[in-house]
Amino acid sequence: MEKNELEQAISYFRKYNVYGRLFASMREKYASLGHLGGSFVLSGLTEEERGVLSGFAGADLGSEPTVRLSFSQLKRALSKSRFGACTWEEILTAYERKPLVVKKEERTRQKEERDAFWEDCLSQCGKEDVREWLSVLLREQGPGYRLVLKQYKADRKEARKLLTGVIHAAEHLPADRGQRQFLPVFASGITGNPHSFDEGTSAGRLLLQFGKYRFGEADGQLSGIEQKESVLYQMGILRDELSNTCLAYRVTGRKKEGGVHQGIQGFYEEGQAFVLTLHTLGGLLRLEPSPDHFSRIYVLENPAVFSYLIKKYPGHTFLCTSGRLTLAGYATMDLFPSDTQFYYAGDFDPEGLQIAQGLKERYGERLVFWNYKREFYEQAVSELGLDDARLRKLDRIDCPGLQEIRQCMWDYRRAAYQENMLGTYVVKERCGSEKSFDADHMSASEIHAAIQAGVDEAEAGRVKDASGVFEDFREGHTL
Repeated sequence: MEKNELEQAISYFRKYNVYGRLFASMREKYASLGHLGGSFVLSGLTEEERGVLSGFAGADLGSEPTVRLSFSQLKRALSKSRFGACTWEEILTAYERKPLVVKKEERTRQKEERDAFWEDCLSQCGKEDVREWLSVLLREQGPGYRLVLKQYKADRKEARKLLTGVIHAAEHLPADRGQRQFLPVFASGITGNPHSFDEGTSAGRLLLQFGKYRFGEADGQLSGIEQKESVLYQMGILRDELSNTCLAYRVTGRKKEGGVHQGIQGFYEEGQAFVLTLHTLGGLLRLEPSPDHFSRIYVLENPAVFSYLIKKYPGHTFLCTSGRLTLAGYATMDLFPSDTQFYYAGDFDPEGLQIAQGLKERYGERLVFWNYKREFYEQAVSELGLDDARLRKLDRIDCPGLQEIRQCMWDYRRAAYQENMLGTYVVKERCGSEKSFDADHMSASEIHAAIQAGVDEAEAGRVKDASGVFEDFREGHTL
């Protein structure tokens, strides 16, 4: 075949768009079989396109919009044309300006290129734990692989930039330096863009995967958002450090760099409750309960009950999760010594039992359920009914210490709340005596009035916290 003849053939076939469709079908068949053969089907053809193909094939292709041409027809037609010295393989290669490729060979080539790309990215890792994680992700297609592969297929340059940024971030975590940083500040220091690791970004999702690999999965009792915050927190990164809080009373704290936390100490000495934020918790080495009354801490779900009890028992240590257990709640409890016992009291509803069970799973024998007895449930049962959807949540409550209350809810199909159980919360003094509020001889309205009086009194205060920020809150000041 002369070069001039092949050029003429390509010039001719490029005059008619229908050949582009035919040649694409022929290349696909070659990739599948490893050679040209079989038939090629073209649908949606115009009358003019059928005419072009009929003229070349030397056969009437009918009037239907769908045409089937066999390779034997095309081979015979080419041999009888003025391009007879050319082969279809030569024409297809010259037309597309790229060689014919068998799919298996193409897949092998692509895999080799991809593997080389992965290895180049792995070579950037300077820390062994980061290399191990990235190796699992890329070589074993671990969590996050599809995200990286999608970026690789779309734009290799951006894929390299993505992995480089995540590697740099993983190797410079604030926690490794004993520090805490806000997410935008951390991101800006790593990439120059304060939003590069925001939720929903590819880099942010991959950084979370590294955090899970290194520190383990977050507690399943946390909400989805708080699980992410928990992983970030372990890496020394703070995203929502102010709204994620825990109320505390009569605790002291020591800082990681040494010394007493003077802000917390001030609230302890003044006998005032305050709010612990993730930002403050991140700088603490440990927390200590009041030394006057054993190593016992009372943990409450309801802020109003917390407000009442700290006035009734001012020498004891109390925490309050404010209706749900957040990351700050876990972080606060985790900072107390291992011999500390937690007495937990929450609402008797399906959601309250889920919180209680999650705490028991985390703290084991250190956590005691406070007054989780049928007699207390029946004293406090409310008029609020529980529908089937809420009751079904009880199916997941399997902790032995919660079965009595669980059965009560099934029997009564009603919730019972802490505000109606004030008289049951008896706190032991060091001498062994007990003090309790005689709510058994008060009406429900009188109990609520007593609680509200405590809350209103607390709300009257407006105190400057240790960071210099003024905050109004129920019986608490922010740290």
